[in-house]
Amino acid sequence: MGNIAGLEVGLPASIDGVTAPWLTSVLRTSGAIGATSTVTSVVNEPLLAGGLIGLLFTSRISSDDPNAPGAVVVKFPIDVPEQRAMADAFGVYNREVVFYRDIAPRSDIVMPHVHAAIVAEDASNTCIVMEDLSHLRQPDRTAGLSWDEAVKGIRALARFHAGWRGSSELPALMDPFISIGAPIQRGGLPSIAENGWPGAKMHAPEVLTPDVIALGDMWVERLDAMLDQMCTDPTLCHQDWRADNMFFDASDEVVMIDPQIAGVANGAYDIGYFISQSTERTMLDGRHRELVEHYVDEMSTRGHELDTDQVFYDTRVAVGMCLMYGFSSYAQYDQLDGPGQEMAHKLLRRGAQSIEDFESLAAVQQLP
Repeated sequence: MGNIAGLEVGLPASIDGVTAPWLTSVLRTSGAIGATSTVTSVVNEPLLAGGLIGLLFTSRISSDDPNAPGAVVVKFPIDVPEQRAMADAFGVYNREVVFYRDIAPRSDIVMPHVHAAIVAEDASNTCIVMEDLSHLRQPDRTAGLSWDEAVKGIRALARFHAGWRGSSELPALMDPFISIGAPIQRGGLPSIAENGWPGAKMHAPEVLTPDVIALGDMWVERLDAMLDQMCTDPTLCHQDWRADNMFFDASDEVVMIDPQIAGVANGAYDIGYFISQSTERTMLDGRHRELVEHYVDEMSTRGHELDTDQVFYDTRVAVGMCLMYGFSSYAQYDQLDGPGQEMAHKLLRRGAQSIEDFESLAAVQQLP
């Protein structure tokens, strides 16, 4: 393959601008088709499994090049004003472009081949054209990861983290990859709890044990302490490392997408997020620490000797912080459709059970 196409090929305003001539320029630049080959036709279809803050399409391609891909995935920013405003405030669209263009090629992480990663000069729009991964296997989103999938996922996570842990580049990377302890995080995250936590207690009391309620009630009060802990021992984190963004290739190796909220943080943040969002208690069967030990072992093979007790403690704190992903949707719970409410309930239940299993309340209470 060749280069990743940028502004030189032009930036379509929407999917209507993804035409055969435009894709010809993109795929010639990326090397997916020959320098004299063309895309002869394209049919754009919405991708049903769309993102929360992105518009995803499948572009089905006909070409005079026999090696041309039969389809690519095209991604634009969301067009819902409230969600777009929040995404723009955190710079997520530019982050994703920079990650695919500059970070993934220098990281031990397997991602889809990207043909174009384009951001407007004023950052008002972005467009990403990437490999269609629909032929790859995905984990069962309802049942959660199997043990083998969870081990593969956490070891792949460690390989990614190892390349950036303690890097001298991290201070510079905080623009655009915001530090987890940045003022915008400290200022913006409390409202998520203030808006969502009461709804979680109202609509899903059956999954909230006394320890989980105690942690949720103190979540805003202890947020700065949790963020301070997540700023220690930093690396570049994906911050959306979960089953919904995970594929397995023909060799059963992990392929990840959606680095749009990547940031600088303690690697345990990704561990806690991954486990509390993507696994079921019955599958883990008490092997939570064992899963963390797989991470530590993989980091060791990459030259990073970590203290397992410290990583496990940091993960316990991270799981407590990640309760926000369980209660965030409850701010607008009544507006969610049936499947949306079921998803919100599942994520809250998984997060709550992880807090119990990791004894996260005690860990958060121990913070300075």
